[in-house]
Amino acid sequence: MNKRFLCTKLEIKLILCLILSFVIAVGIFFLLSQIGENILDNYFNKISFVSNQKRQAISDFKKYISDNNLTINDHDKITQWVRKEKYINIYVYKENRLIYSYNINNPDTGSNISQESPIIFSNEALSDIKFNDVNAKIYMECFFEYKYYYIIVFFDAAVAFLCFIVIMLILIKRKTVYIGTLENEIKILEGGNLNHEITIKGNDELSSLAQGINEMRKSFIERLESEDKAHLANSELITAMSHDLRTPLTALVGYLDIIEYKKYKTDENLKQYIHSSREKAYQIKYLSDKLFEYFIVFNTNDDDLELETFDGNELLEQLLGEQSFILEDNEFDFEIDSCNTPFFIEVSLISIRRVFDNIFSNIIKYADKSKSIKVKYYIQKKLLFIYIENEINNNLKTVNSTGIGLRTCKKIIEGHNGKIETGKQKNTFFIQIELPIKLSNS
Repeated sequence: MNKRFLCTKLEIKLILCLILSFVIAVGIFFLLSQIGENILDNYFNKISFVSNQKRQAISDFKKYISDNNLTINDHDKITQWVRKEKYINIYVYKENRLIYSYNINNPDTGSNISQESPIIFSNEALSDIKFNDVNAKIYMECFFEYKYYYIIVFFDAAVAFLCFIVIMLILIKRKTVYIGTLENEIKILEGGNLNHEITIKGNDELSSLAQGINEMRKSFIERLESEDKAHLANSELITAMSHDLRTPLTALVGYLDIIEYKKYKTDENLKQYIHSSREKAYQIKYLSDKLFEYFIVFNTNDDDLELETFDGNELLEQLLGEQSFILEDNEFDFEIDSCNTPFFIEVSLISIRRVFDNIFSNIIKYADKSKSIKVKYYIQKKLLFIYIENEINNNLKTVNSTGIGLRTCKKIIEGHNGKIETGKQKNTFFIQIELPIKLSNS
């Protein structure tokens, strides 16, 4: 179907307004006409308006004949006077024969009488009139009341048209007021007050437009808030990293200055300064690697992740197996409670491996080696839950963490439409990962 013939909701409402206004206006016209006609009928019936008008018209006609010295054959001038009066029929008789007649419904009659016609009115209805050449009789019909009926009709039509316009304005006023409201609210948004709620009324294109503007406003607010949070997080990260890098870098520079200017006392002191410098260098490298990893992850869009489908159990056995070897090398006990439910998972292998590397590197740094590291994963409502728990080592002298690792993990998991949660319960630290999966029988 051609779109030009499809009416929008606003067009339909406008058409309905036109129809309703027209129907009401027509009803008002007929009502006023009936009332006006009844008033005129009652007025004309109570007074001798018609007879008075007729007597006056006959008197005026006689005066016209006398003033212009008309003869009974001056039909043209008689017709001229009758046409000027408009609401008169006139019949002129001579010796009971019709000599001249003018009828407003047939104005050519006066000049087309070819022969004398017999009288059709009684003598009581005729009036004597004296022409310049002969005496005659006339019969006159007057319709002056029609003029007032016509006035009533024109008045009623004007009132009905005015009512049509007023009703149309009233019906569309709500929409024009709503358009004005939207215009003012958009100006408020342009002024920077994004918290102002857009008014939504009705169920048409205007309300859809208002809804769209409101959703766009909310999206823009969320985007600004996200940007502010990201800016604040990056500022905090840079501040923390600058502090964490400055501390070992300052110590490294101090050790190197001691070695350079030979301020050590014994060769044993020299070896100690070299060993300390090496440790500080590795610490700086570790922090810079974490920072580099953080910026790589946070500057990568979720759409850029190269997702692959894996057998879930095999993937987790591989990833956890790699970490178990590292934990055992660092003298940690490792317990795994695996899942027997077959499932498939769609992930970016590189990114997920980075998550596990970050989690278990933190465990190696902060966990108590005398307690087992517990890992459990299970399936619930087409979701994979990975729960990792360790006891916190309270004997550490210093605990320096920028939180880069956990932020990186959270970004990666959210990129896989998952969730990550961390917390502490007494002396136990836990982390839970939630990822969507596909069951093998679905």
